[in-house]
Amino acid sequence: MDLDHVCTLHKRWFRNLRIVAQKPDYVEYHLTSLFYGLKQETTARGGPIDENRYWYEFVTPLAKMRVDGLMEGQDGDLTQTETITFKFHWFLAPLFWVLRPLFKKQKEDILRDDSALLERVYELDGIGFKRLEPALPRVVVYGGDGFFGHLVVEDLLKYSSAEIIIASRHPKATTFHPFETRVHKVESDINDYASVLSTIEGAAVVVSCIGPYQGQSLNLLRACTERHIAYVDVADDRDFVVRCHQFSSVVQEAGITAFVGCSVVPGMSSLLTKYCQEEIPLIERTRIFISPGTQHPRGRGSFLCLLSTVGNEFLIPSGDGRQTVRGWTGRERVCFPPPMGNRWVYFVVDIADYFLQPIYFGVKTVEFKIGSELDILNRTLSAVRQFKRVLNSKNADWLLPMSKALIYAASLFGTSQGGVMVEVSGETHAGGRKMWLSVFAGENGEVIPALLPSVATQMLLRGEVTCRGIVPLPDWLPRERFLEELTKRRLRMGAKSDGTWLALNCVPTPPA
Repeated sequence: MDLDHVCTLHKRWFRNLRIVAQKPDYVEYHLTSLFYGLKQETTARGGPIDENRYWYEFVTPLAKMRVDGLMEGQDGDLTQTETITFKFHWFLAPLFWVLRPLFKKQKEDILRDDSALLERVYELDGIGFKRLEPALPRVVVYGGDGFFGHLVVEDLLKYSSAEIIIASRHPKATTFHPFETRVHKVESDINDYASVLSTIEGAAVVVSCIGPYQGQSLNLLRACTERHIAYVDVADDRDFVVRCHQFSSVVQEAGITAFVGCSVVPGMSSLLTKYCQEEIPLIERTRIFISPGTQHPRGRGSFLCLLSTVGNEFLIPSGDGRQTVRGWTGRERVCFPPPMGNRWVYFVVDIADYFLQPIYFGVKTVEFKIGSELDILNRTLSAVRQFKRVLNSKNADWLLPMSKALIYAASLFGTSQGGVMVEVSGETHAGGRKMWLSVFAGENGEVIPALLPSVATQMLLRGEVTCRGIVPLPDWLPRERFLEELTKRRLRMGAKSDGTWLALNCVPTPPA
């Protein structure tokens, strides 16, 4: 028994189905019921009693409706009998008595559609119709209803044929038109290991888009090794990535492929550094810069990550030693390709590149800075750093509502431009040299972080990735393929070595 069809067949009455449990003898869902404009969060559950009898119930904050059903007769001449029992507080009795005609009309509407569906199935069975449903590969995306997760899901729906399972503690009522039939939602908490194991069962790939990654458990990666499922995440936090690499022997023994940090940093920054290494073999210093647009405010995870960095100290590789830096210091102006131009950036967060760049490239000095296109936001966060220092405050979570309000206000004046840039310095046979590579967008720059996790997932589904264990981020995507994927999504790549930015791919102008 299942109730998966409820939100498809009865769109007038139900929306936003989220799977809680799905077994042969019991199903449970959360959904949003729409009773003549009254919207309520509802639990729907039920199961078979025997081959002829079944039960299901809808539980709302106001009442519970239980249905006991019986199917009698031969195929083609079935009689369906349902006994409906309402349970509610006695003082609501007059209200439910008044609403009785509306309840009756709703049930008649649902039964009419269910009967029509059963009759159509019987009719098609009678003429020998067999529906050919391809076995779609299943991809579970944790956090697929968040800001970046939603973009990853959209990209996968557009460029793959996978069935997408969005897993979250409280999945949002997001839509993915026109791909709704390929998207399902499951309630699952990444901190509940049993829930994770149940949710990823039967998946080909699991993608983690749940942030912030600071202090996050490795439950999802552990579950993937136990179930032998490929793993992709968009982690940027150094500690999280270090812990994943410390777990690498288990990943290797499980024989799975794991992309750890498959986002802008350290994923895209590692690729861009590798492409630079083709011209500068001996890299001595890597500097990474990000400047996102402000037109589309990020999700709660991004806000929490941002606030957690304000004024915090961390160590970065610098020459033959380490340098201590503080979040939202080191103000500097850098030049991105046009139309982005000059942007102010700061040391902000303890990213995974500080750990991976020395391993991958033998780099001695690594810097990462980020800044908004609106300098008032940069200066505000820098002022918050001073404020925290004066108050000797360790936690800035209490600033979350004010920060969100400020950034939402800034979105009225911002753009959707965005980009990442890598500056590489080192030695060639002709002496010292410096060059820059950048991936950027004049509009819709928010899709840049979704590119690599989506491409990695698609390549895993097609069997194009043969590496087992944690994938070295600089080596899995050749430059030509990377440019091809960028161009498909109307993203640009530019290079600079003598003061002038040169386009490396051609993005056609959209029709007017």
